[in-house]
Amino acid sequence: MTDRTVSPSRMNLLLLKDREQAARGALELLRSKREALARELFSIAEQAVATRGAFEDTIRKATWALAVSLGYEGRADVESAAFAARREIPVSISERSFWGLRVPEIRWQGIVRSADARGYSFSGVASSTQAAAREFEKTLEAVLQVVALETRFKKIGTEIGKSTRRINVLNEVILPGLRARMRAILLALEERERENVFRMKRFKGRKR
Repeated sequence: MTDRTVSPSRMNLLLLKDREQAARGALELLRSKREALARELFSIAEQAVATRGAFEDTIRKATWALAVSLGYEGRADVESAAFAARREIPVSISERSFWGLRVPEIRWQGIVRSADARGYSFSGVASSTQAAAREFEKTLEAVLQVVALETRFKKIGTEIGKSTRRINVLNEVILPGLRARMRAILLALEERERENVFRMKRFKGRKR
């Protein structure tokens, strides 16, 4: 059946061929992008699993260290040391491009400090409280590592889903539609050619 929306001409056939070639190029590009994203996703997944495991271990140690500190020193001394050690932690968020996708990069530094850099009197704070402070600084660093990896994981996973939907549309809707329209034009052109041949034969027959 001829596509009624497109005039069956050789010019339209060429235009449809160009569009079909462009769609095939986009399809290959999307497939390459999805493969690269999937490789990156698997790489991040392995890191994320290891980092979350390390985080759970770190928070367990920190909780235990705090309990020991509270038991030996009491809440008032621990809170006093915590107040003296308070600070702002600079965290920067930038982006890097990966196959056109803006992937967030979270950076920080200097979270785990030496005992004499926490702002309280080193000799006036019990070793158990200092140990708890160190463990919680490690925990904070582990939290940032988990957040950084899982943010990238979610972003890339979402993009893989978008790429897959676009591939499906190209594969199942756009390319079959273009090919069907090209076949329809070819059939119309062949039919027109046969009619011309028949007309010429009949014309020659009348001249005789």
